[in-house]
Amino acid sequence: MWHSFCLRLVSNKRKSDKILSERKIIWLSANRFGYELLKEAVKIKHLNIIGIITLSKNATTVMYDGIENEKWNEFGIKVYEIERINHEKNLLNNLSPEFIIMAGWRQIINKEILYIPNNGFIGFHPTLLPIGRGPAPIINSIIQEFTESGVTMYYVSEGLDDGDIIAQEKFSINENDYASDLYEKIIIAGKKLIRGYLPLLIKGKAPRDPQDESKATRFKKRKLKENEIDIANESIHEIYNKIRALSKPYKGAYIQKDGKKLIIWKAEIRE
Repeated sequence: MWHSFCLRLVSNKRKSDKILSERKIIWLSANRFGYELLKEAVKIKHLNIIGIITLSKNATTVMYDGIENEKWNEFGIKVYEIERINHEKNLLNNLSPEFIIMAGWRQIINKEILYIPNNGFIGFHPTLLPIGRGPAPIINSIIQEFTESGVTMYYVSEGLDDGDIIAQEKFSINENDYASDLYEKIIIAGKKLIRGYLPLLIKGKAPRDPQDESKATRFKKRKLKENEIDIANESIHEIYNKIRALSKPYKGAYIQKDGKKLIIWKAEIRE
C-alpha cells in the first residue's frame, strides 16, 4: 500500500507540473511593483510565462513608479514594448495566452482584450476590495487616514475594480507611513499572493468570490493642482497627510508663491 501511495503522489505531482508548464501566461506590467512580483513568480517551478508586455519609451502613459525597460530583460523571457494594450489585439491573439497577469498598468483594458486569455485576466489592486476602488489608491488611502489596507488579487472585469476576488493580503498603515513605506508593504503583500495563489490559479483551484457591492467605496480621481498645500484652509493634519501621501514616487505636495514651488517631501507635527 505504501508503494502504491508513493506512486500516486509522484503521479499527481507530475500531473500538476504538466498543468503549470502547459498554461501559457503573459505578464503585463510597467512599474516596480510588477517587476518585483515577477521576480517572485519566476521562482515557481514549471510556470510557463511566455512573454512580458511593457510600455515602450514612446508611450504617453505616465508611470510614477516606472523602471528602466532594460530590467525586464533580466528574466530571459521575450519582452514586447508597446504604447497601448488596446492596440495589441493581434499580438495577444497570436500569443494565445491562457492567463494574463496584470501587475502595475495604468491603462483601461477594453472588453475585447479582457476576454482574449482563455482562463482569466488577473489584476492586483492595493486596497481590500471592494473598499477603495478606483484611482490613486496609495495616495487616497493615506489622505483618508486608513489604518488598514492590503492587496487584492482578482479577476479583472469590465467594471471598475469589481471583479471576483481570488485572495487578499492585509497590512496596517501607521500614522507616520509615507507613500514609499506603503509601497514596500504592497510589494511584500503582493509577493505573498503570488506564492500562495498563482500556482492554484493556474491549476484551476484558486478561490473565486464575488465582491460585496454593499461595502463598495470608490476613490476619486485626483488632479495635479490638488498637490498644492492650502495653508489657509487645510488643517495641520490634512497638510501632514498630503505631504506623506504625495511623497516619492509621486510628485510631492508643495507651497507656491511668486511663480515658484517649494516641494515638501518630509514633515513632522510638533505640539
